[in-house]
Amino acid sequence: MSYPIPAKCPTCEGKLNVTELKCTNCSTKITGDFYLDELFQLNYEQQQFLKIFIKTRGNIKNMEKELEMSYPTVRNKLNELIKSLGYEDDFAEEEQQEKRREILDLLESGGIEAVEAAQRLKEI
Repeated sequence: MSYPIPAKCPTCEGKLNVTELKCTNCSTKITGDFYLDELFQLNYEQQQFLKIFIKTRGNIKNMEKELEMSYPTVRNKLNELIKSLGYEDDFAEEEQQEKRREILDLLESGGIEAVEAAQRLKEI
């Protein structure tokens, strides 16, 4: 019986390396010190989320329906996944710009007052 590769050490939650590979066909074994790519280090929930992201071609609206989650929850989970893969810094500025645009759009449409917009912009 096969099991999924654990994402972290069950004792100290440290990074794991693979030290042996075995062919399921001929039982050849290869030993060494092999690292796991970041994708293999995602926890089960993150792996499932990534699969749905790929299935829906990254369409957040379709992900909302598939996962039965709200838009902010899907975005938060996507941000967690991005951070887990080590890309958060690459997208942090872009995300801040998007939040600023959303606030300014709300202000322009009358959804919020100038005082609230100013407060929200300060929080970013």
